Amino acid sequence: MTASGTMRAMSANTTSDMTIAATVIRQIQTALTVPETGGILGVRAGRVVSEFHHDSTGTTTERNYIPDTESLNAVLRDWQRRGIEFVGFVHSHRADKKNLSKLDIRYAEKIKTHCGMSEILMLIYLPDDKTIHKYIL
Repeated sequence: MTASGTMRAMSANTTSDMTIAATVIRQIQTALTVPETGGILGVRAGRVVSEFHHDSTGTTTERNYIPDTESLNAVLRDWQRRGIEFVGFVHSHRADKKNLSKLDIRYAEKIKTHCGMSEILMLIYLPDDKTIHKYIL
């Protein structure tokens, strides 16, 4: 997750054609009720995002979400042991901010490079209208 983390991508899967399981969508809608909260996404097999972990200990402000990388790295180590591949992030924005911010893009690129990923899935969730916007970097 961070420059000091140990996680690496588990496969050469691409995220372009991934879909999100209905259970994961419900989990996101339940967990991310306000802007600037988030979590990580994973797949067990195939092209369906089947895993979501809410970063309940991340730092949130009115304008920013800062992941708790120590906690998320522990989850990723557990996922790796269980055969779950990390594929990206989801976080919530205000209703008028459906696009990735420059900071979101920089963070995603850093993680993608560190994990040796060719692509990373980034979801922006808007709690006000319950929409999810999918980006591939």
